[in-house]
Amino acid sequence: MNLPFTPSEKKSVGMELELRLLDPKTLGVKNCSATVFEHLDPKYAPFLHKELLQSMVEVVTPVCNSIDEAVSFIEELTQHISSIGKEHNFALAALATHPTEVDSDNKIINDPRYKAFEEEFQIIIRNFLISGLHIHAGVSSKEHAIAAFNATINYLPLFLALSSNSPFCHSEDTGLASYRTKIFTKLPRAGIPQYFDSYKDYQELYSQLHSAGAIESAKDIWWDVRISPKFGTVELRVCDSFFDSERLKFIGLLYQALVLYAKEEQPPRQYHQINMQNKWSATRYGMEGVFILHGKAMPIREKIAQLLERFSKAGIFKELGTEKEIEFYKYIIEKPSIAKVLREQYKASGSFRNAIESEII
Repeated sequence: MNLPFTPSEKKSVGMELELRLLDPKTLGVKNCSATVFEHLDPKYAPFLHKELLQSMVEVVTPVCNSIDEAVSFIEELTQHISSIGKEHNFALAALATHPTEVDSDNKIINDPRYKAFEEEFQIIIRNFLISGLHIHAGVSSKEHAIAAFNATINYLPLFLALSSNSPFCHSEDTGLASYRTKIFTKLPRAGIPQYFDSYKDYQELYSQLHSAGAIESAKDIWWDVRISPKFGTVELRVCDSFFDSERLKFIGLLYQALVLYAKEEQPPRQYHQINMQNKWSATRYGMEGVFILHGKAMPIREKIAQLLERFSKAGIFKELGTEKEIEFYKYIIEKPSIAKVLREQYKASGSFRNAIESEII
């Protein structure tokens, strides 16, 4: 089956951020996405999408020419949604997992696609109470797409560690930095994908899944990274949802650089079990985790710093015009995981309330 690919400009980028709707008094989830869409400024209609839960919306940027432009758009639209919330009694929050919600708190949206998911995945989808961040980086060809896809597989844990923001679930401290990723991998066609030797191989797998009726479109493949042929992008999907403009920019700049670097240089492929172990370390420890490469472990922070240096020496940030930005935002490497900060807030107060309030936009 043919899977047409539309090339993109190397600097093109887009972001998708899933956000939760809360009751401002109880801080529990509120099934009021219909209210958001009812009062949304029409100019934003193409950029706000419905999600599985009525207590969730997804902000989707237009195709942008820079990470700064994408993050600025997210700031603009989230501020607009928050203003609607002030008038209609809801709060907007970037919670990858809500600390206290249960499945009965939520209503699944009345949409044929999501209703089909409910029928297919049963208890898994009823407990799919998670939110993520996706970043699309433009690629110039099918070959570039596969190269960037394979390179991203190696470094997924770095992006997960930088975004880890889901330490709580079902009124418990899970002990993990990103419990969201463990929930997500319960789905088929989720988690760390395999490497591909060519776009033809990628297309063949898609064809077999589609012919068997397992998927209807490329949107039904939920790997931690996937190729989006329609948009000409490689899409990073491993990140937890969070709202911190500078961290958003740093992650976006790092990913955009990795995708461009992969066009010329490919990291060595690793055993799948090593990739799984690296992801587990980021899942469990966030920025305090370790990264295994060639049988040797190094701190995740050190590996991120190493990549930044490599990309700088190769002129990648200069080519993207982001040299000054990446130099400014690289202090993010030294910051604790968001999950660690939330856990400290919880331990200090004995309540999840402060942790939830800190995620309200």
